[in-house]
Amino acid sequence: GAGLASKFLKALVVRVDSPGGSVLASERIRQSILEAKRRGLPVVVSMGGLAASGGYWVSTPGDVIFAEPNTITGSIGIFGILPTFENALAKIGVTADGVRTTPLSGQPDLFAGTTPVLDAILQAGIENGYRQFIGRVAQSRRMTPARVDQIGQGRVWDGGTARQLGLVDRFGTLSDAVAEAAKRAKLDPAKARAVYLEKQPGWAAQLAQSLADQEEDQAGGGDVFARVAGDRRALLGRALGDVRRLASAGSVQARCLECGGFGPVAPAAGDARLLDLLLARIGW
Repeated sequence: GAGLASKFLKALVVRVDSPGGSVLASERIRQSILEAKRRGLPVVVSMGGLAASGGYWVSTPGDVIFAEPNTITGSIGIFGILPTFENALAKIGVTADGVRTTPLSGQPDLFAGTTPVLDAILQAGIENGYRQFIGRVAQSRRMTPARVDQIGQGRVWDGGTARQLGLVDRFGTLSDAVAEAAKRAKLDPAKARAVYLEKQPGWAAQLAQSLADQEEDQAGGGDVFARVAGDRRALLGRALGDVRRLASAGSVQARCLECGGFGPVAPAAGDARLLDLLLARIGW
């Protein structure tokens, strides 16, 4: 980005706290980090509580990877999503038909389903993406692709196990990562100044977050029935958020599906009415 173009930057610390996302987005971030390395900047990765799947993908260019013992990482794998509605439509008596000149004509057909030929093509694309993921990790961690595949396949690891497996280098906080980056840039860690390149939230977003925190604090003192109702609503809201993220992040994703409990997904404002309807429908 524009921040990385500054000639005053001497090193880059990448803070990763993510369960992943689309392969395309992960690769774009990785390429940006590689551009910093091509400029001669040392790159140090600092993992937060969660750095899995696409979060690990973007960590691979790091010269050194810091994590904490309770960091959730790994989940080296990708998957694809292509929703079709032929079964749902059949339940209400709606079917689709047509004449095709080739097995791929009209594909993907969201109403009639996909053909075996398209399924094979999509599966080949997923497997190719997984091989790329394995290759990036193998090159970064100086492992064989077979070894990466052995510890990959979508499995998640805590920071301690990940260090034993060679997926991370050291235990340390963000401050430790900044100090390491300064040393690699031949700077005095005590005098080095960290410049945060992330976009800071505007005053409106900060105010909204403050109000949300106040509401959460006030809700914490309610009776047990109110808390149970709130937990149910939060659970359903998280499910809606997961569905929305999966549907909007592209067809091929590097996302940790087992990490949902480590990073709550806040439902969008537009989900409020849908939540009320669903809760009423299922008797919650």
